[in-house]
Amino acid sequence: MVATRVELSVLGGFDVRVNGHPVASRHWSRRDSSALVKLLAITPLRTLHREVVMDALWPDLDTDAAAPRLHKAAHYARKHLGHRGAVVLSANGVSLCPHDDVRVDLVQFRRHAEDALRSGGVAAAKRALSLYGGELLPRDIYEPWAEPHRTHVHRLHLEMLHQAEDWHQVLAADPADEAAHLALAQQYAMRGDRAAALRQLDQLDHAMREDFDLAPSEQALDLRAKVIQSDRRHSSSNDPRGVGPDTPASATAELSCCA
Repeated sequence: MVATRVELSVLGGFDVRVNGHPVASRHWSRRDSSALVKLLAITPLRTLHREVVMDALWPDLDTDAAAPRLHKAAHYARKHLGHRGAVVLSANGVSLCPHDDVRVDLVQFRRHAEDALRSGGVAAAKRALSLYGGELLPRDIYEPWAEPHRTHVHRLHLEMLHQAEDWHQVLAADPADEAAHLALAQQYAMRGDRAAALRQLDQLDHAMREDFDLAPSEQALDLRAKVIQSDRRHSSSNDPRGVGPDTPASATAELSCCA
Protein backbone atom coordinates (compact mmCIF):
# COMPACT_ATOMS: atom_id res chain seq x y z
CA MET A 1 0.00 0.00 0.00
CA VAL A 2 1.43 3.36 -1.07
CA ALA A 3 1.52 5.97 1.69
CA THR A 4 -0.46 9.14 1.17
CA ARG A 5 1.77 12.16 0.58
CA VAL A 6 0.69 15.13 2.69
CA GLU A 7 2.27 18.58 2.52
CA LEU A 8 1.41 21.02 5.29
CA SER A 9 2.40 24.67 5.07
CA VAL A 10 2.06 26.79 8.20
CA LEU A 11 4.67 29.51 7.55
CA GLY A 12 3.19 32.61 5.96
CA GLY A 13 -0.26 31.02 5.84
CA PHE A 14 -2.03 27.67 6.00
CA ASP A 15 -2.08 25.34 3.03
CA VAL A 16 -2.60 21.59 2.68
CA ARG A 17 -1.84 19.33 -0.28
CA VAL A 18 -2.67 15.65 -0.51
CA ASN A 19 -0.82 13.67 -3.17
CA GLY A 20 0.04 16.97 -4.84
CA HIS A 21 -3.54 18.25 -4.93
CA PRO A 22 -4.45 21.33 -2.86
CA VAL A 23 -7.23 21.03 -0.31
CA ALA A 24 -9.51 23.99 -0.99
CA SER A 25 -9.45 26.66 1.69
CA ARG A 26 -13.24 26.49 2.02
CA HIS A 27 -12.85 23.04 3.57
CA TRP A 28 -11.07 24.63 6.53
CA SER A 29 -13.88 27.06 7.31
CA ARG A 30 -14.82 24.98 10.36
CA ARG A 31 -12.71 26.46 13.13
CA ASP A 32 -12.42 23.27 15.19
CA SER A 33 -11.21 20.95 12.42
CA SER A 34 -8.74 23.47 10.99
CA ALA A 35 -7.41 24.32 14.46
CA LEU A 36 -6.94 20.63 15.23
CA VAL A 37 -4.89 20.08 12.06
CA LYS A 38 -2.86 23.25 12.64
CA LEU A 39 -2.14 22.41 16.27
CA LEU A 40 -0.93 18.92 15.42
CA ALA A 41 1.02 20.13 12.37
CA ILE A 42 3.16 22.51 14.45
CA THR A 43 3.71 19.93 17.21
CA PRO A 44 6.86 17.77 17.08
CA LEU A 45 5.95 14.30 15.75
CA ARG A 46 2.39 15.61 15.17
CA THR A 47 1.08 13.85 18.29
CA LEU A 48 -0.40 15.17 21.54
CA HIS A 49 -2.20 13.76 24.55
CA ARG A 50 -5.99 14.01 24.16
CA GLU A 51 -6.38 16.20 27.22
CA VAL A 52 -3.66 18.56 26.01
CA VAL A 53 -5.53 18.95 22.71
CA MET A 54 -8.84 19.59 24.44
CA ASP A 55 -7.30 22.08 26.88
CA ALA A 56 -5.66 23.94 24.01
CA LEU A 57 -8.67 24.11 21.68
CA TRP A 58 -11.54 24.30 24.16
CA PRO A 59 -10.05 25.71 27.37
CA ASP A 60 -13.44 26.75 28.75
CA LEU A 61 -14.99 23.28 28.48
CA ASP A 62 -14.57 20.33 30.80
CA THR A 63 -13.48 16.95 29.43
CA ASP A 64 -17.01 15.60 28.99
CA ALA A 65 -18.05 18.63 26.95
CA ALA A 66 -14.83 18.87 24.93
CA ALA A 67 -14.62 15.18 23.94
CA PRO A 68 -17.51 15.32 21.41
CA ARG A 69 -15.99 18.47 19.91
CA LEU A 70 -12.71 16.62 19.45
CA HIS A 71 -14.40 13.68 17.72
CA LYS A 72 -16.35 16.00 15.43
CA ALA A 73 -13.22 18.01 14.56
CA ALA A 74 -11.33 14.80 13.82
CA HIS A 75 -14.18 13.58 11.60
CA TYR A 76 -14.12 16.68 9.39
CA ALA A 77 -10.33 16.77 9.30
CA ARG A 78 -10.29 13.16 8.04
CA LYS A 79 -12.93 14.02 5.47
CA HIS A 80 -10.93 16.91 4.04
CA LEU A 81 -7.60 15.07 4.18
CA GLY A 82 -9.19 12.19 2.32
CA HIS A 83 -8.81 9.11 4.53
CA ARG A 84 -9.67 7.74 7.94
CA GLY A 85 -6.05 7.43 9.02
CA ALA A 86 -5.46 11.17 8.67
CA VAL A 87 -6.38 11.84 12.31
CA VAL A 88 -6.03 8.96 14.74
CA LEU A 89 -7.65 9.09 18.17
CA SER A 90 -6.32 6.56 20.64
CA ALA A 91 -7.08 6.07 24.32
CA ASN A 92 -4.68 8.81 25.29
CA GLY A 93 -3.36 10.48 22.15
CA VAL A 94 -4.29 12.36 18.99
CA SER A 95 -2.05 11.97 15.94
CA LEU A 96 -2.03 13.65 12.53
CA CYS A 97 -1.20 11.45 9.54
CA PRO A 98 0.94 9.02 11.56
CA HIS A 99 1.32 6.51 8.70
CA ASP A 100 1.59 8.98 5.81
CA ASP A 101 4.52 10.54 3.98
CA VAL A 102 4.30 14.00 5.57
CA ARG A 103 6.24 17.18 4.91
CA VAL A 104 5.70 20.23 7.14
CA ASP A 105 7.46 23.43 6.06
CA LEU A 106 7.96 24.43 9.71
CA VAL A 107 9.80 21.17 10.42
CA GLN A 108 12.07 21.68 7.40
CA PHE A 109 12.93 25.26 8.37
CA ARG A 110 13.47 24.39 12.01
CA ARG A 111 15.72 21.43 11.17
CA HIS A 112 17.91 23.43 8.79
CA ALA A 113 18.06 26.40 11.18
CA GLU A 114 19.15 24.24 14.10
CA ASP A 115 21.75 22.54 11.88
CA ALA A 116 23.00 25.98 10.82
CA LEU A 117 23.33 27.08 14.43
CA ARG A 118 25.44 24.03 15.18
CA SER A 119 27.64 24.25 12.09
CA GLY A 120 27.84 28.05 11.79
CA GLY A 121 28.52 29.97 8.61
CA VAL A 122 26.64 32.34 6.34
CA ALA A 123 25.84 29.75 3.67
CA ALA A 124 24.13 27.39 6.13
CA ALA A 125 21.99 30.25 7.47
CA LYS A 126 20.98 31.29 3.95
CA ARG A 127 19.91 27.73 3.16
CA ALA A 128 17.67 27.75 6.23
CA LEU A 129 16.27 31.17 5.34
CA SER A 130 15.32 29.92 1.87
CA LEU A 131 12.83 27.62 3.64
CA TYR A 132 11.25 30.38 5.73
CA GLY A 133 7.89 31.26 4.24
CA GLY A 134 6.85 33.88 6.76
CA GLU A 135 5.29 34.24 10.19
CA LEU A 136 3.75 31.12 11.69
CA LEU A 137 0.00 30.92 11.03
CA PRO A 138 -0.53 34.68 10.61
CA ARG A 139 -4.33 34.30 10.69
CA ASP A 140 -4.15 32.67 14.11
CA ILE A 141 -2.16 35.31 15.96
CA TYR A 142 -4.63 35.40 18.85
CA GLU A 143 -4.65 31.64 19.44
CA PRO A 144 -2.79 30.88 22.70
CA TRP A 145 -1.85 27.37 21.51
CA ALA A 146 0.18 28.84 18.63
CA GLU A 147 2.05 31.48 20.64
CA PRO A 148 4.97 29.39 22.02
CA HIS A 149 5.64 27.97 18.55
CA ARG A 150 5.40 31.43 16.97
CA THR A 151 7.89 32.84 19.47
CA HIS A 152 10.31 29.98 18.79
CA VAL A 153 10.06 30.42 15.01
CA HIS A 154 10.55 34.18 15.31
CA ARG A 155 13.68 33.66 17.41
CA LEU A 156 15.11 31.10 14.98
CA HIS A 157 14.39 33.40 12.05
CA LEU A 158 16.21 36.29 13.72
CA GLU A 159 19.16 34.07 14.59
CA MET A 160 19.41 32.95 10.96
CA LEU A 161 19.26 36.55 9.73
CA HIS A 162 22.05 37.46 12.15
CA GLN A 163 24.15 34.50 11.09
CA ALA A 164 23.57 35.36 7.41
CA GLU A 165 24.50 39.00 8.20
CA ASP A 166 21.33 40.18 6.47
CA TRP A 167 21.09 43.30 8.60
CA HIS A 168 18.32 45.05 6.66
CA GLN A 169 16.03 42.05 7.09
CA VAL A 170 16.96 41.85 10.77
CA LEU A 171 15.73 45.42 11.21
CA ALA A 172 12.58 44.67 9.22
CA ALA A 173 11.84 41.93 11.77
CA ASP A 174 13.10 43.85 14.82
CA PRO A 175 13.63 47.61 14.35
CA ALA A 176 15.33 47.88 17.75
CA ASP A 177 18.05 45.28 17.08
CA GLU A 178 21.21 47.07 18.21
CA ALA A 179 23.66 44.64 16.59
CA ALA A 180 22.07 45.18 13.17
CA HIS A 181 22.12 48.97 13.47
CA LEU A 182 25.76 48.95 14.55
CA ALA A 183 26.78 46.56 11.77
CA LEU A 184 25.13 48.73 9.11
CA ALA A 185 26.58 51.94 10.57
CA GLN A 186 30.00 50.31 10.57
CA GLN A 187 29.61 49.23 6.94
CA TYR A 188 28.57 52.73 5.87
CA ALA A 189 31.49 54.28 7.74
CA MET A 190 33.99 51.89 6.21
CA ARG A 191 32.69 52.81 2.75
CA GLY A 192 33.18 56.47 3.52
CA ASP A 193 29.45 57.28 3.75
CA ARG A 194 29.65 58.92 7.15
CA ALA A 195 26.29 60.67 6.75
CA ALA A 196 24.57 57.30 6.28
CA ALA A 197 26.47 55.91 9.27
CA LEU A 198 25.26 58.77 11.47
CA ARG A 199 21.68 58.37 10.21
CA GLN A 200 21.80 54.69 11.12
CA LEU A 201 23.05 55.54 14.60
CA ASP A 202 20.26 58.11 14.92
CA GLN A 203 17.73 55.39 14.04
CA LEU A 204 19.26 53.15 16.69
CA ASP A 205 19.09 55.94 19.26
CA HIS A 206 15.43 56.59 18.44
CA ALA A 207 14.50 52.90 18.53
CA MET A 208 16.18 52.30 21.88
CA ARG A 209 14.57 55.34 23.46
CA GLU A 210 11.11 54.65 22.01
CA ASP A 211 11.01 50.91 22.66
CA PHE A 212 13.05 50.54 25.82
CA ASP A 213 13.54 54.08 27.19
CA LEU A 214 17.30 53.44 27.09
CA ALA A 215 20.19 55.71 26.22
CA PRO A 216 22.68 54.62 23.52
CA SER A 217 25.14 51.93 24.53
CA GLU A 218 28.84 52.68 25.01
CA GLN A 219 29.56 50.85 21.75
CA ALA A 220 27.11 53.06 19.84
CA LEU A 221 28.51 56.21 21.43
CA ASP A 222 32.06 55.12 20.67
CA LEU A 223 31.25 54.42 17.02
CA ARG A 224 29.45 57.77 16.66
CA ALA A 225 32.44 59.61 18.14
CA LYS A 226 34.85 57.92 15.74
CA VAL A 227 32.61 58.59 12.72
CA ILE A 228 32.37 62.28 13.67
CA GLN A 229 36.12 62.45 14.28
CA SER A 230 36.78 60.85 10.91
CA ASP A 231 34.39 63.28 9.26
CA ARG A 232 36.16 66.28 10.79
CA ARG A 233 39.55 64.96 9.75
CA HIS A 234 38.23 64.38 6.25
CA SER A 235 36.79 67.90 6.04
CA SER A 236 39.95 69.54 7.29
CA SER A 237 42.10 67.71 4.75
CA ASN A 238 39.68 68.54 1.89
CA ASP A 239 39.92 64.91 0.78
CA PRO A 240 36.72 64.07 -1.16
CA ARG A 241 37.42 60.35 -1.12
CA GLY A 242 36.57 59.70 2.56
CA VAL A 243 37.17 56.31 4.12
CA GLY A 244 38.01 53.95 1.28
CA PRO A 245 40.89 52.19 -0.40
CA ASP A 246 43.03 55.35 -0.49
CA THR A 247 42.26 56.51 3.04
CA PRO A 248 45.17 56.35 5.47
CA ALA A 249 45.23 53.02 7.28
CA SER A 250 45.01 54.72 10.67
CA ALA A 251 41.58 56.22 9.90
CA THR A 252 40.19 52.92 8.63
CA ALA A 253 41.55 51.10 11.65
CA GLU A 254 39.88 53.53 14.03
CA LEU A 255 36.50 52.78 12.46
CA SER A 256 36.98 49.05 12.16
CA CYS A 257 37.83 48.75 15.84
CA CYS A 258 34.25 49.68 16.65
CA ALA A 259 32.71 46.73 14.84
